[in-house]
Amino acid sequence: MLNKLLKILKKDNLVKSGIWYTIGSFFAQGITFISMPIFVNLMSREEYGMTSLYGTWLSIFSILISLDIFSSVGKGRYDFKEDYDDYLSSAIWLSFLCFIIFLIIGVTFRGRLAQITQLTPILIIILIIQSFFAAIINFVTSKFTINYEYKKYVLVSITSSMANLLLSVILILKFNKDKYMGIIYAGLCVNMIFGIILFFSIVKKSNVKFNKKYWKYALLISIPLIPHSLSGVILSQFDRVMISRALGKGQNGVYSFAYNIASILSVVWAALNKAWIPYFFGKMDKKDYASIRKKYKYYILVFSLITFILMFISPEIVRIFSYKSKGFREGMSIVPIILISNFFIFLYSLPSNLEFYMRKTYLISLGTFGAGFINIILNSILIRRMGYAGAAWATLISYIALFLYHYEIGRAHV
Repeated sequence: MLNKLLKILKKDNLVKSGIWYTIGSFFAQGITFISMPIFVNLMSREEYGMTSLYGTWLSIFSILISLDIFSSVGKGRYDFKEDYDDYLSSAIWLSFLCFIIFLIIGVTFRGRLAQITQLTPILIIILIIQSFFAAIINFVTSKFTINYEYKKYVLVSITSSMANLLLSVILILKFNKDKYMGIIYAGLCVNMIFGIILFFSIVKKSNVKFNKKYWKYALLISIPLIPHSLSGVILSQFDRVMISRALGKGQNGVYSFAYNIASILSVVWAALNKAWIPYFFGKMDKKDYASIRKKYKYYILVFSLITFILMFISPEIVRIFSYKSKGFREGMSIVPIILISNFFIFLYSLPSNLEFYMRKTYLISLGTFGAGFINIILNSILIRRMGYAGAAWATLISYIALFLYHYEIGRAHV
């Protein structure tokens, strides 16, 4: 069995691209993991909690400001085979128009938005600008993914991550207070530089800016996915907003540290899923269902093994990463819960990719919205009773519910 698996690893194009995506994602997240003990030991729990809170809102605003248009990049590759560059150019200009509208709204209502988000008015402006460029980076790297341009994906991941880390450390050391601003300013600068470069890498290939057919196509795919994407953020990150309000940013810092330790599994899934989607779409296009079923078995086996290994070594990772700031170690107990939650993310992604291919994005949105609603209700109850551990259990229960939903949908369409 093992020899057979190794032969497949050497020959298969899916596996090859998966390895490259894993390298890119792991390098990017590896930088994040390397930086964790640096940041944890340079900042207080409250400051670390503030960076986590800002990151949550960044994820939300990136979806809203871009209308989640980057979600249409993968499917557009198959529906616009001859004029794909024109489609990409038109779609990215649509994203820019959305950004201008949201920037005007953000500047006008920055005071009110600051109260809602627990941020400052100046951070609202920074948040909107960074969110747009983060969406552009997602847009272009999605294009790299669907075209099997994994070396370009790796290059962007590595260089942007290294630049972000180096600039973050430099700026944190320069701040005597509010050290979290060093991380925020670094992220803004790096996203702007890479976002501008990648934006022009798309528009220089085509003169098309506005095209009614392309804009309609992008919006018909992306808008139904906005509830899904937002609900996904609610499932994975909005608990940090609720913890900050109920327990304070210090407790949010502890929870975020534990969550970030467990997120290594979600990095594995994201990398493998980037390789799986173009393979899956290609095989579905050829109606080669037998190959898909065969690969499913190996895919699940490998991911299950990785999950088990991480469950085993996670306590040591926590101890190493919090070698000076031992106050963060109290979050160790929730790491296994979050790891299991990430395993269910992997499981539900298998049938949801089928729904996306069939353009039934409303089913994806409906499921994630329902799970997000469950998550908010459970968080509001369990955080008060169990502290931040309640948020971890709420996340796990929500992802189990989401997996069961997509499993039943998948069975109905196979």
